[in-house]
Amino acid sequence: MNIPISFGYIYDIFHNDNNNLVIISPAEKCPEKITYKNIQFTLHSCPHNHTYIYVLNTQTKYNENIELNINGKIVKTKVNKYPEFKDEIIMSTIILNEDNYIIQWIKFHLNIGITRFIIYDNNVVDGNLKNILNNYILEGIVILIKWPYPYLLKKSGGSGQTTHQNHSIWAFRNSKYIGLFDVDEYLNMQQEINIHDFFTKLIIDEKIDTSKIGSFRLLNKYFYNPHNLPTNDFEFLKIYNCNNITLVNCEKNFVIPKNVFTFSVHMITKGYKMYNVCPKKLYFNHYYFLNKPIRGRDKTDISDNSIYRHTLKL
Repeated sequence: MNIPISFGYIYDIFHNDNNNLVIISPAEKCPEKITYKNIQFTLHSCPHNHTYIYVLNTQTKYNENIELNINGKIVKTKVNKYPEFKDEIIMSTIILNEDNYIIQWIKFHLNIGITRFIIYDNNVVDGNLKNILNNYILEGIVILIKWPYPYLLKKSGGSGQTTHQNHSIWAFRNSKYIGLFDVDEYLNMQQEINIHDFFTKLIIDEKIDTSKIGSFRLLNKYFYNPHNLPTNDFEFLKIYNCNNITLVNCEKNFVIPKNVFTFSVHMITKGYKMYNVCPKKLYFNHYYFLNKPIRGRDKTDISDNSIYRHTLKL
């Protein structure tokens, strides 16, 4: 659902379970002045200049059809409504021509305890991803959201990704944690085999007050395929050539959505502080070569097969 471009770049308008009307937009131009019933939306502008989030607390039940005043013009629009996954651990990603590995990503993370997946379809070809994910959609495991917007824009840069991240944070605001990862990134717990057990133990052991943090931040480890080994099905998980943990940049997060206002790719840009998870407990394997024939061919002397224990039931 998209408001005409004459009224600005508006990607979605939805009503969440906190009775907020929320509008997601890339920061491609100056913010719009938007009101509903003469009440102005609060603007959360990402300091990285990727995303605008307009929020209005309506204190009313969901209404599918509303009128907005955008820069003095009346616009009639539909309002979307998404399921509430209260207190669930879910994951969110955007798909751009990576259909051939989405099922593996879902199966692997279901196996370690993730319950729902929010998939943003950014593919050029329409319909294929829906067919691939149809069974998961029917079971309520996958929510597929069409996201047919440019991945890159001139001013706001990689706003295709950041708008989807902020969309999930505000649409599924009552979920417990939302993992914001790509489909070539796989969680690798070093001790536990279930993500719920992992977070429960981490919070107790480290005496973490989750009301005072915005996310759990995980470090990245790159994996390579220098010998062009098979990558079909789950074969790529048997490729163990890698680098050491990336200590700066490339982090990904499990956000606590109610404690985050804006997010940008690897970090909270407005909200509570990020908690750094020790990589001896959890990091993520980044299979840099998947769907990328010209990259991820580095050969190193480092090997890591610790993910093997998470593949036994696949």
